[in-house]
Amino acid sequence: SSKKCYKSILFKGNNMFYKFQFNKLWYPQEEILKIIPIPRATFYRMQDELTEQGRELAEMGKVKIKGVKEVLWDPVKLVQFLNNEKVNQPIKYDYESKQREETRVAVGVFNEQQRKVN
Repeated sequence: SSKKCYKSILFKGNNMFYKFQFNKLWYPQEEILKIIPIPRATFYRMQDELTEQGRELAEMGKVKIKGVKEVLWDPVKLVQFLNNEKVNQPIKYDYESKQREETRVAVGVFNEQQRKVN
């Protein structure tokens, strides 16, 4: 049986187009970190940085649903955020170099998984 695709995104990176398909609208944090394997500490640091800038975590893909305790993530917004805000940005501080490399590796792993699916 084939998985139903609820969301897909076409993204251009490294002069290639990637088509991402997701079988859920939103993923719990544990699942999203398995699909896009960013180290947990890096993921939390990204959230802290966004909050410190006065920005909403929804920009990163965080979804809040009234009455649901679990934190959910929009995979399309998260992939877009990672590519736009982390992978393709100039580095100002040393820790940003490590963070960008971790993010680049995570997005690369995700891209490989998607190629196998498509």
